[in-house]
Amino acid sequence: MFDVIVIGVGGHGSSSVYHLAKSGLNVLGIEQFEQVHKNGSSHGLSRIISLTTRVHTVYVPLIRRSFELWRELEKEYNNQILYMTGCIYIGTQDSPIFKDCVKIAIEHNLEHEIMDASEIMKNFPGFNLPSDFYGIFTKEGGFVIPEESIKAHTNLSQNYGATINYNEKVLSWEDKDSYIEVISDKNIYQCQKLVITAGAWNSEMFNISNSLLSVQRQVVGWFPSDDNNIFKKENFPVWILDGGINEAYGFPEYGFDGMKFGIFNDTDENVNPDTYSKNINSEDIKLLTEFTKFFSKTNKGTNFSTCLFTNTPDGHWILDQHPDSENCIIVSCCSGHGFKFTPIIGEIVTELCQKGFSKHDTELFKISRFK
Repeated sequence: MFDVIVIGVGGHGSSSVYHLAKSGLNVLGIEQFEQVHKNGSSHGLSRIISLTTRVHTVYVPLIRRSFELWRELEKEYNNQILYMTGCIYIGTQDSPIFKDCVKIAIEHNLEHEIMDASEIMKNFPGFNLPSDFYGIFTKEGGFVIPEESIKAHTNLSQNYGATINYNEKVLSWEDKDSYIEVISDKNIYQCQKLVITAGAWNSEMFNISNSLLSVQRQVVGWFPSDDNNIFKKENFPVWILDGGINEAYGFPEYGFDGMKFGIFNDTDENVNPDTYSKNINSEDIKLLTEFTKFFSKTNKGTNFSTCLFTNTPDGHWILDQHPDSENCIIVSCCSGHGFKFTPIIGEIVTELCQKGFSKHDTELFKISRFK
């Protein structure tokens, strides 16, 4: 009998296993793939992290705590996971991305700088922007390495006594009142508490008639430049840019040659995570290439990859007790903006398992809001 079983050991699952084990609980993590893989939402070498957000004011204290936990994790892991490059949100003055970020930065007294297009291009010559564009820049931003995050959380969790089974797929689970039974393709387990952090596979794991989750295929590409310094992480920030027709996000050079970026919900194509196409097609390349008009000196993309976004109808997370089982915690902290919060999600999950509530404000993430 385990104290807690965690289904899915990607970004949020690995953090949950780590924090649960660190608190002294007997934990089993079950992952259907390898420790690090390219099948879900926790790969691709970089995820944005920033104190400034355009999503909702409730996320700001959570990201403050996440920054603290990322740095604690780096220290314990003795390897860099977090790269601070600064972060800029760009659009017209009427663009929601610009207006919302300015509003939240002012409300929370976040250090920031407003730049017009000429100032942005002077500070970061990699941009090529229309004259009516503006940006809000914060130094407290950058990117985290998702693969290193998973390695750190899983490896350290085993130091605290956690068990992690890879290449094992959970088939079903059932609350038996006095315990929860978990059936995989290799074994049958029992636990007092169950945590489901299965990402794109949450819909089939939540055991809810309408889980409200949609999974979308995303494509990112790396675009090099003739100028070897223009997109270096020492010279270029992470960014989110509203181009009018599409909104994109991107990173300075890391891992591969050139700037990496993707377009939010580029295809609006709902997919099955087990069967969707990971092949890159001409439309994928065309869509990304067209967006390079907002940047200077970019060459043809040389590397492309797919990943998955799991979305809720309102774009906010699900982080709550299961509506039919108080001993099951369901976690879908996705919708394209969840990875930066990885460490605090593990902390909140641990509090919910131990106490039934968290000291952090999670009211926005209740599943009951969809009823």
